[in-house]
Amino acid sequence: METDHPDAQWTASRRRNGPAVAILGALAGAAVTAGLAWWLAAEDPPAPEPPRRALSVLVQHDLELLDIAVSPDGQQLAYTALRDGRSRLYIRGLDRFEDVELPDTEGAQQPFFSPDGSAVGFFAGPHLKWSAGPADADRPPGRPNVVAELSGVPAGGYWGDDGTLVIGGPGAAGLLTVPADGGTPTPITTVDTVSGETAHGWPQWFDEDHLLFTIGRRGQDPRLALLRIETGRIRTLLLADGGGFAVEPNTIIFARRGEIFAATIDPDLLDDEPTAGDDTGSGAGADRDPLTLLPRPVLEGVASSGIGSHGLGRARFAAARDGALVFVPPAVTAGENRLVFVDRDGRSEPIDPVSDQHQTPRLSPDGRRVAFSAVTTILQRDLWLLDLDDGTRHRLTDSAGDNHSPLWSRDGRSITFASSRTGLQQVFRLRLSTPGAAEAILHGDLRTPGSWSPDGRRLAFHEPHPERDRDIWIWRDTTGNEPEPWLATLANERAPAHSPDGRWIAYVSDDADGDQVYVRAASADANEAPLRVSPAGGTEPVWARTGSLLFFRRGRSLYETPIQPAPDGRPAANGPALLFDGAFLADPLGNLPAYDITSDGLFVMMELASRPNVIQIMTGWRPTVFPPPAD
Repeated sequence: METDHPDAQWTASRRRNGPAVAILGALAGAAVTAGLAWWLAAEDPPAPEPPRRALSVLVQHDLELLDIAVSPDGQQLAYTALRDGRSRLYIRGLDRFEDVELPDTEGAQQPFFSPDGSAVGFFAGPHLKWSAGPADADRPPGRPNVVAELSGVPAGGYWGDDGTLVIGGPGAAGLLTVPADGGTPTPITTVDTVSGETAHGWPQWFDEDHLLFTIGRRGQDPRLALLRIETGRIRTLLLADGGGFAVEPNTIIFARRGEIFAATIDPDLLDDEPTAGDDTGSGAGADRDPLTLLPRPVLEGVASSGIGSHGLGRARFAAARDGALVFVPPAVTAGENRLVFVDRDGRSEPIDPVSDQHQTPRLSPDGRRVAFSAVTTILQRDLWLLDLDDGTRHRLTDSAGDNHSPLWSRDGRSITFASSRTGLQQVFRLRLSTPGAAEAILHGDLRTPGSWSPDGRRLAFHEPHPERDRDIWIWRDTTGNEPEPWLATLANERAPAHSPDGRWIAYVSDDADGDQVYVRAASADANEAPLRVSPAGGTEPVWARTGSLLFFRRGRSLYETPIQPAPDGRPAANGPALLFDGAFLADPLGNLPAYDITSDGLFVMMELASRPNVIQIMTGWRPTVFPPPAD
């Protein structure tokens, strides 16, 4: 990813401010009950800044931790976790020893608190919801209230003091606002797609006049920004993985590359008027006046990434307004995962014991082998073959360059893949009878194979266009034949997948409402309207081995839907059915499926080698990060 923030500035900041305040791996090894008792028994000194404390909170042993949030006063935690193939929402008060599972929150993700902490908002399927009374000991939690229905996958929410909710996205919809008692979301920012912006998301309170949020940008890392609510003026700030949080007074805290940083903002700078010639407002071409800040390191060891979420990135941490930090540490072995079989209820079983940085597993036509890529070095991936009968692994490529995105031929005798071994990323074919002798079959740059037609003669692939996003092309496996565009618009079209009978091609496009899954006839005219399969967002389409069943993912959820011809011959579907939620790895950019399916209905997926089950809490870090001036 491009990073236009000079590394020298970050290095200089470290020299001036000293090393990171803390490197938190596993904080206390004691039981949760003892840790919480110590937390509650400690007496704060009579000072405005709370003492420095660190605490580990373990989630229930049968849960897999997902998203976390902290109430504005720092006294409650909210988190989503997986159990029995569905994610659910849990609340934990720091004055209590038990978690409370909120009812009717299946599919919950991205929780956020109301200003007084008496309710928590969240997303579930296509809906924005909130549930009241999560920490009230005198009454049970109520059923969720539905606020709005969304057409895509959102990116974060914030509950304002005036009773309105602000949500990010979905897709390039910008920041949207909707009353907490329900209504139709209305935009308050416009994504400047002309200048390369992809999304606005992860909104948070900064002060009564400003919202803090994140801007995704094509080919670059996400960046924090401040929106002046009254005028719509936007001030860009620092690069960040996902969203940031406001800490009183005038401090933002954010994650980048596994580390948490803090920076103060001079409030006088926020009142500066734009210079002559600058635009104001939130439309395309709106003011994106940069505001220079000097970040200071707070601690290392938070799970974060600058990719995904439509270019917004994501970090697994949150901060209360008084500075209390809650975060999830990264996996013990960062990036490593296992190949697993997953049944239709979301239960997984390891295929073999090997942990590696697996990517894009693909089953052979006979279902007896799995081809995948694995990270070899920072700039290199290689292809491997796993024999499911005897469990042996064979490395297929060992040349320089990046080798990835394997795709089986229909007869199982060769593997098509993308590689930069000769410079530009081209499409190669490796015949398994002569391993190591890969031949380039499709020249060009950044072309990625997606699917062979059932007769093995036509390859569907996607490639970026110099003046727009990805397009889908068809190449006929004939000597000297040039590829032809199958779908080339201003939208980002990718992940083409032929149906088993060759009649349809499923694909992903962000033409409307963010990423959605569509189906068109393989022989369709470019102007023919497609069938939209995903009503509220989707990526990674994969067909069943036989028949007309199509699978796709929406965030952590896996759906299926049958595709049948309508009376006019076009594709038709009744609507998708949810199979399960799961923390199985997805393609961060949604460009290729990160899973496959066997003939008997098992899924080949990837899960992290170690599952997080602890929430870290830290307070009292500011005097160390921002020491008071010497007398």
